[in-house]
Amino acid sequence: MPKQKQLNVRSDEAYEIASRLSERTGRPRSDVVLAALLSYAEAKKVKKLTPKERAFVDELLALARRSAVAADRRMTSDHADLYDERGLPK
Repeated sequence: MPKQKQLNVRSDEAYEIASRLSERTGRPRSDVVLAALLSYAEAKKVKKLTPKERAFVDELLALARRSAVAADRRMTSDHADLYDERGLPK
């Protein structure tokens, strides 16, 4: 039987969290840590876009660029002229 590799994490916080989860789930700390690592790895996977999805993203980005160029720079979100000094509509 091949020798298993080890991973040592020197962190009081990691130890406490793993211990609490171990008690809560009834699973050994090593199982809890492995489950957490697998969950983290799954969450960090980057999904490859299909050519159709990539084309759609590119089309949206191009539209955003064209819209930014065409935007009227004089337009603002300042609507102070619509409200009185108490913030109520005029």
